[in-house]
Amino acid sequence: MKLAHDSQNNSRSILKNMMVLATGTGFAKIVGILAMPIITRIYAPEDMGALAIFAAMAALLIPFGSLRYAVTLPLPRHDALALNLAVASFVFLIVITLISTGFLFFAAEPILSLFSMEKLHPYWWLLPITIFGGGLYEILNSWAIREKAFKPIAKTKVWQSILGSLTQIGLGFIGFKLLGLLIGYLVLQTSGILSLAIIFAIKWKKYRAKLSWAKTQFLLRWYADYPKYRLPSQCLLVFSMQAPLLFSAYLFGAETTGQLGLALMALALPVALFGHTTGQAYYAEIAKLGRKKPQNILKITKSIVLKLFVVSIPPFLILFFLGPWIFETGFGSAWREAGVFASILATYLLLQFVSAPIVNALSVFNNQRMFLSINIRRSILLIAVFAIAYFYSFPINTTLIMFSLVMSAHYAIVTLSIFRVIRKECL
Repeated sequence: MKLAHDSQNNSRSILKNMMVLATGTGFAKIVGILAMPIITRIYAPEDMGALAIFAAMAALLIPFGSLRYAVTLPLPRHDALALNLAVASFVFLIVITLISTGFLFFAAEPILSLFSMEKLHPYWWLLPITIFGGGLYEILNSWAIREKAFKPIAKTKVWQSILGSLTQIGLGFIGFKLLGLLIGYLVLQTSGILSLAIIFAIKWKKYRAKLSWAKTQFLLRWYADYPKYRLPSQCLLVFSMQAPLLFSAYLFGAETTGQLGLALMALALPVALFGHTTGQAYYAEIAKLGRKKPQNILKITKSIVLKLFVVSIPPFLILFFLGPWIFETGFGSAWREAGVFASILATYLLLQFVSAPIVNALSVFNNQRMFLSINIRRSILLIAVFAIAYFYSFPINTTLIMFSLVMSAHYAIVTLSIFRVIRKECL
């Protein structure tokens, strides 16, 4: 009885925290949606395609910033230990930013030419700045999750969307075009750092005297599976998310990539609104329970999966049946193709939406090898899909249908696999 009562309370706590995050993220996404009809009328699909590739490259490089040690910040029982990990993460971020700057100085031009994105080359220097800003936000956000400071996190999401959208619109109106999009994306990634830094500063003042190189070395070894397994896993995860854009740029050009980028943004809305926020709240709760209470975690996971499945049905149906009309009406006639893409890709939205948050259970049970294997399998499937499309010269619509079906099967298997891991811990 006590187990069921505790699990119910934990589930309610997750849902409460989820709603706090979802409210902030939802408002932020609403701001983004309201801004998009203006942005899509200022910038051409080619510009949006260039932004999509820039964002994809940033997303691929940001995980290297802390070598994924930032993810471990909610796990230590004592704040002093977590502070040692946070400082190590900051140091890694600075070093990786300097290395990436040197690499991009020499390699940016040939890499961008591979994706027919030569117009991005004058702005390559924005990429390491985005990597540092995005990595810093990730570290501070992870600390805020440890503190269960969900309201400040939600506020940062709102300000990121408002300031990022206003920057893109304002700079676009005065003629900055692509540079305006890129600076707006940088603002989108970094706004809110100051407010999260204030939360971190409280514990910094309290525990900085307990910083120890010996403790840091011990913690880096204790959580060594994160750079060893979680870092490549995260890179493969991001690659799988950005692969449609990267392959589209290579196979179909900048304009089609811009259309696809807008479609993927629409698909990301429900995932970001409930899936990502639920994942943060879910992780914060089960990290406090720890791996010694797998029965509680199993009950919480079942409850969350069921609720997410129900929530995911309306956006899936809306995008599937009304995608082309919504995009043409909302963003202009030039973007109808993006609506067609969104309609095709909506078929795997439901299963991705359900599986994404519960992957965090693998961190609690320290099963980073499985996380890596999941992402290796997904990357292989993606490469296979686009290799077949390239070999047989499939048009973009056929390619996306094949991609959607394969990813649907993948996410279904992932969900079942995670439940199997949790049940195994219960034995």
